[in-house]
This record gives sequence, structure tokens and C-alpha cells, in this order.
Amino acid sequence: MSGKSFYDLDNRIKLNFIFPYGPNKSKLKENIKKLKFISFFKELNKSIKIVYMKFWGLSKIINSLNTDILISSRIEFANQIHRKDIITITQEHSYISNVKYMKKCKKAFKDINYLVVMTKQAKKLYESYLKGLDVKIKVIPNMIEENKTGKLSTLENNQIISIGRLEDVKDFKTLINVFSLVQQKHNNLILKIVGEGSQRKNLEDLIKEKNLEKKIILTGSLDKEQIIDELLKSDIFVLTSKSESFSLVLCEAMNYGVPCIAFDVDVGPREIIDDGKTGYLIKDRDINAMVSKTEELIENSNKRKELGSNAYNSVSRYYESNIEKLWEEIFI
Repeated sequence: MSGKSFYDLDNRIKLNFIFPYGPNKSKLKENIKKLKFISFFKELNKSIKIVYMKFWGLSKIINSLNTDILISSRIEFANQIHRKDIITITQEHSYISNVKYMKKCKKAFKDINYLVVMTKQAKKLYESYLKGLDVKIKVIPNMIEENKTGKLSTLENNQIISIGRLEDVKDFKTLINVFSLVQQKHNNLILKIVGEGSQRKNLEDLIKEKNLEKKIILTGSLDKEQIIDELLKSDIFVLTSKSESFSLVLCEAMNYGVPCIAFDVDVGPREIIDDGKTGYLIKDRDINAMVSKTEELIENSNKRKELGSNAYNSVSRYYESNIEKLWEEIFI
């Protein structure tokens, strides 16, 4: 599909787009709503082409590629790779412990050389389901940019922060409930939630219901520098997600010396946070325990700074230079 990359890419990277257009579900709905049937069928034709290419049509392009290494980012794409003359790699960013899904993976990865997953626990899961396949499973986490400035939060800002899409899986509703309890004892605190999504209105309503409009700020989407600025003004990062395959935002917070508290969900947080040393993991989505640990860090400046310092020192394993070495082990 055509479009601009979300990321700033090196000038040496060349992008080739399959179509001069991208997903068009919103246009389909709009044309139906406005009874524009000719436009609707034109958009429907585009949708059919996209679906065909996603699940079947890529194989012809893949077979014609003049390359040494081929990397797939989706199971649908990996299913179309059947080349034995090059190094083939597929990535699984999600953690889906589902028998039906794993059967699809086993079928899709049968001609793949390497499967790259985010965490050690994900590796164990795939090893158990992909027995019999000649695919090597490698753990290569996402990378973060090195904090070359050395700037760290003073952890004396009276601000709690969380970052993520405003969607149900991130469960910011629970975060708001946790904060409402914490601020009863510590009413000088501010909570900032960075991100945008379909749950914004519901979260705004909950904030109003709890009379916390002056205490909880939904910042919307921020750019990289703005996020760094907010992290440097924060004392604690709180993650209430229902699931996290690999939580890059935890790493980014730790990169600026911010201690993190997260529910111990599958699977990312427990591989990033060393419980009691770089932050806290809360078992069983226990809201009272989340409140207690948050209050502990608010009230104990020394503990907050100890965890923040440990967090900063531990996160270098996710710097580009270290993650690049893991990829080089496959490429070379």
C-alpha cells in the first residue's frame, strides 16, 4: 500500500508500494451512508484487491524478488513464502496462546528459516507448538534509542504518566480508578495519559464522573520529543494493560529514570521489570495492590530514586547497538 512511513527511515531504505492506495473501510462506510453506489463499488473493488494480495497474491512478487534475506511481519505474508534459496525470517509481535492460531502458525511457518519473537516466554510457547518444523526461534526484543543526553527525571514532579492507545486492551479505565483512590491521600498529583483512540469519550466521561478534570489530562498523541519531555516531568509510570506482548513504553520510561508499576500480564512486563528492583509487578490485576505500591513510591523518595536509577541502568540491553547484534547473528 502507498503512504508515508510512521518512522523516519534511513535514506538507503527504498520503499516499494503494491497499490497507490491503502485500507479504505471508512470510505466504504461513507459511500453507503451517502448512497453513493458507484463510488462504493469502486472502493469495494479496491478492498477485494487488497484482501487478495494480503492472503494469496504476494507469492508471485515474493518469488520474483532479487534478495538475500526476506523478512515477513505477518502470518498471512509468511504463509506465502516458499523460497529455499535465501534466508527467510518471520516475526511475531503478539503473544497469542491459542490452539487454533498456533495451527495456522505451524502451517504458515513450514518454509521459514527463523521465527523472531519478543520475549523468552513467547519462545517457549512457539517451541511447544511448532515441534517438527525446521524453524529456529530467536528472541529479539524491540529496540529503543539510547539516552545520549543522560537526562533523567528528578522524580520530584508530582506527576504520574502512562502512554498507549486509548483502546480497551490498554484499560485506562482501571488506571483512572487507581488514580482516583491514590489522589484521595495525595491530592497534589497530576496524571497524564498520552495517546489517542476510540475510548477517549468514555474516558473523558469517567474523569468527569469522578470530578478529576483538573487532575487527569488526556494529552492526545505527542511526538517523540514531547513524550520525552513528559517522561522527564514524571515520577512514576503506571501500566494497566490487559495484555502486552512487549511493552516498549515501559522501556522508554525506564530510559529516563522513571520507575514503573505494571500489572503482571502476559508477557512483556515481567521480562522488562525486575520486581522490587526496577519497579513493581502487580499480580492478579489487584487494584488495591496497585494503589498501595503507587502510594509507597509517592511517599518514599529514596525508594523512588533507587528504583528509577536501577531502571535506567537496566534498560541499556534494549539499545540499538545491542539489538542490532542479535539481528546480525541471523544475517551473517
